[in-house]
Amino acid sequence: RMADPLRNVKNYCIICNTLLRKAAEKGGVHPLHVDRISSQYAVQIENKATTESCIQLIGEMFRAYCRLVRSHAISQYSAPVQKALIYIEENLSGELGLETLAAALELSPGYLSGLFHRETGRTLVSHIRDLRMKHAMHLLTTTQLQVQNVAQLCGIPDANYFTKLFRKHYGVTPHLYRRSLPPV
Repeated sequence: RMADPLRNVKNYCIICNTLLRKAAEKGGVHPLHVDRISSQYAVQIENKATTESCIQLIGEMFRAYCRLVRSHAISQYSAPVQKALIYIEENLSGELGLETLAAALELSPGYLSGLFHRETGRTLVSHIRDLRMKHAMHLLTTTQLQVQNVAQLCGIPDANYFTKLFRKHYGVTPHLYRRSLPPV
């Protein structure tokens, strides 16, 4: 216990973040995702100015880690599918065609494709496209990168094709999406 009540609550928040991190890892979430959320909360904890805001943050952390486990847990999949999911996340800006992915995982393309679809209920192509579009939305929201640079970071070198995919996925072009965001 510290004499400063704010520091006390911040320390509890840090402990909570650590325990939630460990629980998410046990829940089958890849360390890449766990590190990202844990680091974000570590910064937020230190930036809090009141004990009330720290207490609110604890509830937010619980909900966010639960969402993370629900959306990113991979332990229920076979080893090849787990490796594929991790490889895709780590190489989202690179070439992720079936042949490339299968070669990187040392599997036949047909086997990988069939196994992935059987276990996840989705095709590799739709999974990769959805991840790329989510990453694009994140980049458009959190950076001022040009759309063509966002496209490249999402593994889509053709900015026109990227715009077409983004519009099909979200119903709006990347430019209009960015304009619709509140000013920072």
